[in-house]
Amino acid sequence: MTKGTESVLERDRELADIGEAIAAARAGRGRLLLVEGAAGSGKSTLVRAARERAAQEGLRVLRAIAGEFEREYPFGCVRQLFEPFLHGLPGPERARLLTGAAAPAEWIVAPAADGPNAERAAAGFAALNAIYWLTSNVAAAGPLLIAVDDVHWADDASIHALGHLGRRIEDLPIVLVIALRPEEPGAPAALIDDLRAVAGDARVVPRPLSEAAVTALVRTHVPAATDAACAACHVESAGNPLYLRELLRTLDGDGALGADVVAAASVPTLAARVGRRVEKVGPRAPALAHAMAVLGDGGALPLAARLAGVELASATRIARRLREIEVLATEDPFAFVHPLVRRSVYDGLALAERDAAHTAAARVLEAAGAPAEAVAAHLAATRPTGSDAVAAALLTAAETSSSRAAPEAAIRLLRRALEEEAAQPPRPLLLHRLGLAEMAIRDPQCVEHLSQAVALADEPRLRIAATAALAELLATSGQWEQARALIAGALDVLDDPELLVEIEALRLAVAANDPHLVGDFERERAHFERLAEGPSWAAQAMTALLAAQAAQRCEDAARARALAERALARGVLTNGRPAGGWAGAQLFMALAYSESYDRALEVAALIEREGRRSGELLGLLGGPAFRGHVVGLRGDLAAAEADLRTLLDVMGQANVAMWIANVFYVFLDVLVERPGVDDVAAIAETLALDPTFLGTSTGGLLLAGRGRLRLERGERAAALADLEAAGQVLTPLRFGPSQMAWRSDLALALPPERRDESLRLVEEEVALARRLGLPRTLGVALRGAALVEGGARGIELLRESVAALERSEARLEHARALVELGAALRRTRQRVQAREQLAAGIELAHRCGAQRLVVRAREELLAAGGRPRRIARTGAEALTVSELRVTRLAAAGQTNVEIAQELYVSVKTVETHLSHAYGKLGLAGQGARGGLAAALGGDTETPGSPTDAPSAARGEDARR
Repeated sequence: MTKGTESVLERDRELADIGEAIAAARAGRGRLLLVEGAAGSGKSTLVRAARERAAQEGLRVLRAIAGEFEREYPFGCVRQLFEPFLHGLPGPERARLLTGAAAPAEWIVAPAADGPNAERAAAGFAALNAIYWLTSNVAAAGPLLIAVDDVHWADDASIHALGHLGRRIEDLPIVLVIALRPEEPGAPAALIDDLRAVAGDARVVPRPLSEAAVTALVRTHVPAATDAACAACHVESAGNPLYLRELLRTLDGDGALGADVVAAASVPTLAARVGRRVEKVGPRAPALAHAMAVLGDGGALPLAARLAGVELASATRIARRLREIEVLATEDPFAFVHPLVRRSVYDGLALAERDAAHTAAARVLEAAGAPAEAVAAHLAATRPTGSDAVAAALLTAAETSSSRAAPEAAIRLLRRALEEEAAQPPRPLLLHRLGLAEMAIRDPQCVEHLSQAVALADEPRLRIAATAALAELLATSGQWEQARALIAGALDVLDDPELLVEIEALRLAVAANDPHLVGDFERERAHFERLAEGPSWAAQAMTALLAAQAAQRCEDAARARALAERALARGVLTNGRPAGGWAGAQLFMALAYSESYDRALEVAALIEREGRRSGELLGLLGGPAFRGHVVGLRGDLAAAEADLRTLLDVMGQANVAMWIANVFYVFLDVLVERPGVDDVAAIAETLALDPTFLGTSTGGLLLAGRGRLRLERGERAAALADLEAAGQVLTPLRFGPSQMAWRSDLALALPPERRDESLRLVEEEVALARRLGLPRTLGVALRGAALVEGGARGIELLRESVAALERSEARLEHARALVELGAALRRTRQRVQAREQLAAGIELAHRCGAQRLVVRAREELLAAGGRPRRIARTGAEALTVSELRVTRLAAAGQTNVEIAQELYVSVKTVETHLSHAYGKLGLAGQGARGGLAAALGGDTETPGSPTDAPSAARGEDARR
């Protein structure tokens, strides 16, 4: 009986599903097919059939097979898919495929030669996105089939990547065929379930062979088999093709075959059957087979021979015979006919024999120059013995895994290294590395392991590194008291000036943002300012934080700008840590709230560019968040909403949806004025936030933003509760109206009987704004005070607000002031002046995309006796937010691929948006793209875009 004979029997439905998926890919529609079933049910046969069919129909085929001992190989399956393919390409072609957003895939298929880079452990989303774009670039040359077998044994990073790709191939000419056992012991159940959810109904489940099919196969092997014998074969094999093949191998093909013979042959287990066949090959065959089983499929025959202690010539003869009796499918590199056959050979080893074999395999592979993770996979399979060499090898492999952005593999290796309980590497070092890897995937155990590293570390730099990581983790999670105690403990024993600045920077970051600790900042400000004069990253981070405080507290705009420029001048802030670390946001805030908008956009672009280069999620999120915040402050709400949608897409794909809380106040004006984002506001309002987190500056701003939104909707009681809670946090922190005018919002929410308190709040807000002396901040504060004061004094303050905002770039705030002034004049029966202000406010609000403000202003104008002109949505105004974002980037010269990569969408999505935009803008033909800039009214570039403009040499085809 030849392998694959069963593929022609009772697999018509499964083969038809595969054929349909291939046809769809040839038509440009991607499909994911999940082939799942029990061991030996024929999954691999179907995967092989898919590969053969795809090759026949002209598809490029990439394939991978996971192995049982390969979970320690970071992105092992992904590397199988792409390493051979990329290796065979000319240098320029390889570089083209790995350009742009696909560049981080280079870490996976060929890590940089500059040694391990632990910072990449947290670059998981960038790595997944890079794999998607590498796949997309390969598929651009023609339809593609990607086949991955035995995924239940794959490493976590590969399964993540396959799931990420499976969600996004609908617009690509790709068939993704994944075969797995859903209930395999030891498999990552959650990841497998996620893959199954992605596949949905697109599953191929090979059914057991019927009695008729078994009968046909039996009689192919034994023509004289009786009906009873065939029925017995069906019962004994349960219709499982693998078990049937193994059963038939034990039966004589000559003469009659009865049911009694079948029953006798079915008693031995698969392991016993395979073992007997191997033993018949020769006395050294079992040793070689065991060595092959330990090394796993794809190993080199000379290595297996060395491990088994068999001469290569003899090993070559044995391997040939093992292939002839269908134990092996290939000889060199060798592969077993089925994973269960390999497993049955491996199970023939006693536990002590396995330990010895894996230890020997590690030595053989290391001597042969195998990668660190290949050596570590065998060491991890042994029981701990207290070996320094084993622990060191596991640490090396873990660092390689981190460099490939595969923290899950690093975590398993480091935990196994700790189990070794060796003297070297030091346990605190292993705990520190483990905590960092766990931080990358937000594993709560990272706190415990970093705490242990701090407690056990004797070496000062290691202790400070662990302390810094733990303190930042505690602070960002709202555990301020623990962070403070940790930092204080480190300061008590620290005598290294350089390390002192690192810890003091963290102490400053905690103290300046916690109402209970801000007194430390006030008392020691001069001390912090002296430390900030140093050249290190930590000193520049302190400088950025001091700059942000100067702007947020409305102390001194010029000083805030000067400090921000000083922090940027040395070039270490954004280069010393990926995307500037936590200090990047401080730098941005210093510039944005000192109303240096152009410079703030440059910093936002720098942070995003560094995020794309390093894969740091903080940079990938910070770029669109910071850029959107600035364009929102300037009054371009459509562009801000587009950045918000991009940000939400990234957050969803990176599985950090909880960070949506942080977009609440950053995009507050968008949430207030744009009905199209009500879904975002609803999600943000229903988030369950930790009370400790709400007690920090970020929590206070979130409460203030939510209160403002509820106040706009007329939910006064809820707004008052939020704003009062925000005030309890933001008052001691001295946050002024440069960032958020929470005082006037609270004043407006207070009941009439608390008017004195309302007046005190707005007086304080205006005083802070006058001290800062910036037009936007002053205009906003004056408008808030006017609404509280009312009457003639209110109109006077509104006129001053309008005058201030006329000098600013804040078009939305200017529109709001005009509308409020017009409404106040209308209420005092000054209708002519009211209509003038309201008409100007409507025009400006419309240009800002402030849809709700336009509606309210039109109502006021009607009440003032005016006739609002009908605003027609034509040209650029008729574009959706997504269409506008795409057309702006296209008009700025970016290609469709560059646009898709920047917006985290497919190229087809970009093409669809452009097609719709061309129709709305009245553009057609070859010159349509060139007419975008004029059609958009010259507003073509997205400020701060991290992607460099293409050269003039690019032609129309390149842009498409």
